Amino acid sequence: MASAHKLFAKACEFYKAGRLDEAEALYRKVIAVDRKHFDSLYLLGLLSYQLGRHEAAAEMLGRALALQGERADVQMHLGVVLHALGRLEAAAARLERALALKPDDAEAHNNLEVVLKDQGQLERALCCYQRALALKFDYAEAHNNLGVVLHTLGRFDEAVTGYRRALALRPDWPEALTNLGRALQEQGKPAEAIERYRQALGLRPDDPEVLNNLGLALADQEKAAEAIERFRQVLRLRPDHPEALYNLGNSLQRQGGLTEAIACYQQALRVRPDYPDALNNLGNTRLDQSDPAEATACFRRALALKPDFTVAHSNILFAQNFMPGTSTAEQQRERAAWNAAHTQGLAGEPPPVRACAAGRRLRIGYVSPYFRHQAATYAFAPLVLHHDRERFEVVCYADGGREDDLTLRLRAAAETWRPTARLTDDQLAALVREDGIDILVDCVGHMKGNRLLMFARRPAPVQITAWGEPTGTGLAAMDYLFADPVLVPAAERPLFAETVIDLPCFLSYWTPEPLPEPGEPPALAGGGVRFGSFNRVAKLTDATLALWAQVLAAVPGSVLLLKDGTLSEPEQQAALRGRWSALGGENGRLELRGGSSRQAHFEAYREIDLALDPLPHGGGMTTLDALWMGVPVVTLLGAAPSSRLAAAVLSALALGDWIAASPEDYLALAARLAADLCGLRTARATLRQRMQASPVGDAQRYARAVEARYLELALVSPDNRVKDFSASESRHDRA
Repeated sequence: MASAHKLFAKACEFYKAGRLDEAEALYRKVIAVDRKHFDSLYLLGLLSYQLGRHEAAAEMLGRALALQGERADVQMHLGVVLHALGRLEAAAARLERALALKPDDAEAHNNLEVVLKDQGQLERALCCYQRALALKFDYAEAHNNLGVVLHTLGRFDEAVTGYRRALALRPDWPEALTNLGRALQEQGKPAEAIERYRQALGLRPDDPEVLNNLGLALADQEKAAEAIERFRQVLRLRPDHPEALYNLGNSLQRQGGLTEAIACYQQALRVRPDYPDALNNLGNTRLDQSDPAEATACFRRALALKPDFTVAHSNILFAQNFMPGTSTAEQQRERAAWNAAHTQGLAGEPPPVRACAAGRRLRIGYVSPYFRHQAATYAFAPLVLHHDRERFEVVCYADGGREDDLTLRLRAAAETWRPTARLTDDQLAALVREDGIDILVDCVGHMKGNRLLMFARRPAPVQITAWGEPTGTGLAAMDYLFADPVLVPAAERPLFAETVIDLPCFLSYWTPEPLPEPGEPPALAGGGVRFGSFNRVAKLTDATLALWAQVLAAVPGSVLLLKDGTLSEPEQQAALRGRWSALGGENGRLELRGGSSRQAHFEAYREIDLALDPLPHGGGMTTLDALWMGVPVVTLLGAAPSSRLAAAVLSALALGDWIAASPEDYLALAARLAADLCGLRTARATLRQRMQASPVGDAQRYARAVEARYLELALVSPDNRVKDFSASESRHDRA
């Protein structure tokens, strides 16, 4: 035994000196001599844990516990080791026993909280931290861990306080600095978050997690190049870091680098096959490449992995707009499935319809992440900028982080401006109720950034979807869809969850700045007719390209100009040219352009004589842009709302002669209009004036037409909704 005692004493010397391997060897010698040497078993367990040998640590601490089961410190440390092994229930049991033996052990309270947090028992975890801090307020680890729980609960202000207290006690603690940075990002303070991440990197320069978080904060501030470099730096350290691969893919996709973005998502999925976010964004890139079938397959795989992934499910609905042959009935069935899967139990009792007392203005709330320069915003901006201030009070729920000069104009025009990007759906619904909104308007539909789960909570007595994705939401809680008789014919209206309300046109046209004059049709210069489409490449299906190739073949000397931001990338240009050639097109007659400034974009319309609308997803705002620039648009009236966008616009402007009834009719119509140079010149000279004289292009007149609907709907209780509103001040000429 004397030999064991000397060995133990020497082992402890090595342990204190940090010579852990030598200490471990001596502790094992002690145990070989005396199998019941408690201190050696206990310290060897702690040492094994320090060395990352968690199974060995659990074995040694278990043997020590068998000798002295009423030791609170052994119970606690075994709980910590079991937590590291992922045995959460066993870990919690040991830590609870430690506290039963020693109720005032702040460290045991802190460690139990960590386990409870990982078990999802956040409120119990919160109590543990509060108890630990009551016992020992200068406990930096407990302050940091309390911040983590509060962060998980979405209580970001309190989380920041916890992290700051931890850092006041340990200023050079990289983990707490990183946690503080994450909470500051959640508060919408990316600049301060970046500062904290840089501090953490000063202490730990090659920490992949800090670098990854810094990249995200830089991306939030639209510092794309630096964000991309940070993600690449992570991948140089850890080539298979799935989050960095995903985040790099996202940044590249936003910059138009689809080819490398796809490679990033695919690599992330090789590393982590069950990564729903990577599958979802891979689907988005496939859709950008005009492959809606593959995109939908990605979205469905993401949804199968994460059944409550509402974004992926919304993307399935959005992709249907691009799928040839999809009917309105199919679109509405999928929307009903979305509603059934994600909104059950959310709807509360709707607020009562408030009486329109004399002098009381109706409070109209607009919900969108796009109160800035963006095509969808130009459709609803007149409702904010030109609202009747004597009868309506506008409240904007601005759900996006980016702002620009148009944001300032819209904010100045609204009576109330609510930045809501950091609010949960419950918090936003409560705010809408508190604001006493009479009519709440969704301006997004199932597009990116929607707040449909907030609308599902029924915060307003009247709820409308308009100007975003025009196919309806499927929400039982959405009362009305603003459309027009061409977009949604009477026979299809019973398929919709919403009651369809007609406007002069489902879209209006407003521009934030003067646009170039149309000029003369380029065909008059004698170089042949120039067709064009400035729709996104996602809409250019094989059927579309094949039809357009036939149009060019029927019009000798003609060319086709395609323009889209994704075409800035040479790989995407090559892919599109390959498809065009395979479908019968001549590459020598195809011109491709990438993204440009807004002014240059409209200048490019002066280079085309006729615009060709794609199918099955036609152009909405793109059609209006072309008409404003004096360019006639040839479209095909399709089988679903997404294939009737251009037809609805043309009908509202009494231009039904440009709507084809079949692909053959489309081909003949394009050839006939191309041959009529006099007609092209007349269109160039008159289309802008035609739009300005119509409610579609007269922002104030369009706003009055919509507000007339608001006044009617505000007086209709949800139990007595009308099923048919005829359009006021509209004209729809069918082809």
